[in-house]
Amino acid sequence: MNQLSNFALGVAVGIAGLYLTMHFALVRAEDGFHLVPKIAAKVEIPYTDIRKFTLGNWQTNKALTLAILRAKKGYLIQEPSLIGFKQANQQLLDQFSTKTTSKTGLAGLR
Repeated sequence: MNQLSNFALGVAVGIAGLYLTMHFALVRAEDGFHLVPKIAAKVEIPYTDIRKFTLGNWQTNKALTLAILRAKKGYLIQEPSLIGFKQANQQLLDQFSTKTTSKTGLAGLR
């Protein structure tokens, strides 16, 4: 029975780890680690170190940028040259949220 309980515990830990990896990204910033909900549930890029990110990195990782802004953690995008980029992505996220909620009929719940 001990082997079966170990197996069941391993399966439960594996399922929990997969769920976290699919739905959250672990982001390391200057002030520590942050768990940011992903825009889409995918098993890609579970960990990102953004301490040395430049404008090119943010443009390459658009999904991460939108996820950070959606989680209201825009302060993690700190470089002064990114102010315009940050505002443009916030507008894109707002447009995406409006279209998504209006299609589902939840526009009044925002």
